[in-house]
Amino acid sequence: MLYSALNTRGAAAMKRLCAWCNKDLTRETDKSHDETAITHGICRICIAKLFTEMKIDVKKYLDSLPAPVLMVDHDGIIKTGNKAALSMLKKDLSRVENFKGGDVFECVYASLPEGCGKTVHCSGCTIRKSVMATFETGRPLYRSPAYLKQGTSDNITELAFLISTEKAGDIVLLRIDDVVKQPK
Repeated sequence: MLYSALNTRGAAAMKRLCAWCNKDLTRETDKSHDETAITHGICRICIAKLFTEMKIDVKKYLDSLPAPVLMVDHDGIIKTGNKAALSMLKKDLSRVENFKGGDVFECVYASLPEGCGKTVHCSGCTIRKSVMATFETGRPLYRSPAYLKQGTSDNITELAFLISTEKAGDIVLLRIDDVVKQPK
């Protein structure tokens, strides 16, 4: 997804290759991919080399991507976001880094006393479930539909997202492929 974040077209049924070493990233058990359509990601070995051996700054790299991308840890905490994500969220980095996803996206349920990830509504949150499933399985998701009620209980806006996730070491990259305000 790091590389494919440059391409925001759908990739659900595409063969995936590492953009650096050309290793096939398509799961052996996934027989639904189209051999002729190819998208690119990055394998764990290449990502380690990219950010450690080559000493590439993660934030600078993320900022070079045109699609909104957030780095999320295993607790649902946003570690950082690129410029496109900050612009989409209309926030500066200090209001994104080290906050729960629901707080960053201003989910109406995150403002409840239990907080993000702890309400009855959170168990059905597609964004949260997608990120956590990618953590658990290592399997990326592409352009999955997700919905969010944003705002306060007095003023709710419903948003529809298309999101993609990919595990990269001990974080998951969450790409926002599309956001649409739902009519009331």
